[in-house]
Amino acid sequence: MLTGMVDGSGAAGYAVIDTETTGFGRGDRVIEVGVVWLDQDLRVTAEWDTLIDPGQSLGPQHIHHIRPADVAGAPTFDQAAAPLVARLAGRVVVGHNVNFDLRMLNQEFERLQAGRPLGRSFSLDTLDWCRRLGLSPTSCYTLDHLCQVHRIERGAAHAALADARATGRLLALVAGRLDGGSGPRQAWADRHQAARRAAWPALPELPFQRHSRCPA
Repeated sequence: MLTGMVDGSGAAGYAVIDTETTGFGRGDRVIEVGVVWLDQDLRVTAEWDTLIDPGQSLGPQHIHHIRPADVAGAPTFDQAAAPLVARLAGRVVVGHNVNFDLRMLNQEFERLQAGRPLGRSFSLDTLDWCRRLGLSPTSCYTLDHLCQVHRIERGAAHAALADARATGRLLALVAGRLDGGSGPRQAWADRHQAARRAAWPALPELPFQRHSRCPA
């Protein structure tokens, strides 16, 4: 087990994430991750993404459109882990069906003997909140459908950074429906408190070269 923890107590705001993976099981791997930073007023302050070489079959390429040539020379997860932690620590982690992203990333951290640092206590799921608020006129709550219904700019589907950008815009829509004058930070104050308390593994900083397929 790696010792030492990253202190994220000085950070604030949200880290909107999305992952592309080789599949959905225990043996599957993360092959792309995207992160969009939002401040406490849900304004974009930074973006980051990278392809990841899983060292195995890429799985359903017709869904994520990531080819072997795309990951040639891309970092492995152990090389991307420290830069990723630096972008998540101290922030509320947001995703659309976020439990999937948390599970797949935690599996990767477990392979590094770094535990399961991503917790539900400091995450927000836009899928769950859209259902609670009835933000779809049908029973469909996919990111694609919700973006179409609410005219949210979508970008390339199943590209991690594009999906994270769209999820951030959807979070702003949800927050607007919740805002009773106190703003989204107050609505999700418990998540911010949990994010500040969360412990993250101190990972070795390995040589890392970001590979992106998303336009800036």
